[in-house]
Amino acid sequence: MPTLQLLDAADINPRLWDACICQASNSRSYAYFHYLNAMADRWKALVTDDYQLVMPLPFKQKWGIHYVYRPPFTQQLGIFANNSLCDESVRKECYEKALQLFPYLHYSIDAGSLISLPNLQATAQPNYVLDLSQPYEIICSQYHPSLIRSLKKARHAGLQLQETSLEQAIEWYYAWYHRRIPELKKKDYHRILHASQHTAYYQIHAHQVIDQSGKPLAIAVWLCTSRRRIAILNGCHDKGRRLNAMHFLFDEIIRQSCHTSCMLDFEGSTLPGVARFIRSFGASTETYFTLHANRLPIPFRWMKK
Repeated sequence: MPTLQLLDAADINPRLWDACICQASNSRSYAYFHYLNAMADRWKALVTDDYQLVMPLPFKQKWGIHYVYRPPFTQQLGIFANNSLCDESVRKECYEKALQLFPYLHYSIDAGSLISLPNLQATAQPNYVLDLSQPYEIICSQYHPSLIRSLKKARHAGLQLQETSLEQAIEWYYAWYHRRIPELKKKDYHRILHASQHTAYYQIHAHQVIDQSGKPLAIAVWLCTSRRRIAILNGCHDKGRRLNAMHFLFDEIIRQSCHTSCMLDFEGSTLPGVARFIRSFGASTETYFTLHANRLPIPFRWMKK
């Protein structure tokens, strides 16, 4: 295997990096250079000298100690390479180097990047995806009866789906949810706007559902490539919940995007109600893992669990 080196983000070649992410068998939009640059406060990466394998490592600093964390709107990262270059011994070397560099790690990865190591705990997390290659009639035949009833109510209310600006979608989401999700600050939402300025490998755009008076009831922000449409942000006004606006939004997107090679990625949730809502569309589970390691000095270890 070529030698792994640790590079600061500023020293990475964006063109070679993105080519690796795009061609990787486990490619994820979250790992593209400009997206990650927008979402992470700071990041480094393990990189082979030919950029055939890369492992992004977003980090922060506290008490003078660097630690790996999960940036906002970045569900999973991992080790990105062609399958033939990323066997178990290679993955082991990557994680061992990462743990030498960062004594604390909270890092979500795709299932293909998983490996068992001492002091590295892995927790399975559900992600939900829907294959859009079939015609709409076949996809909606898998809808749960409760979803069909909800869609009937939404259509009877005269709801409409339309594209909207990212700024407007984020403004509505923040107004509806900033008290419920205080850990997300305005600057975190603005990261989406920054990431959207780069469109070579991905696009970010938004939709909203409005009622008959034109009032927004639900929004969704999408991170898209030709292979996957990810709902990185979606939410509903109280009236939208009563009228099943979010059911309507996803159904309309499925209707517009079906018969393509794209996968609709709902992202995941361990909340039973949210998981039940997503599964009602016939979505299947795609497991990813959250890794946790704590090798901090003893005085700090109990403070960061």
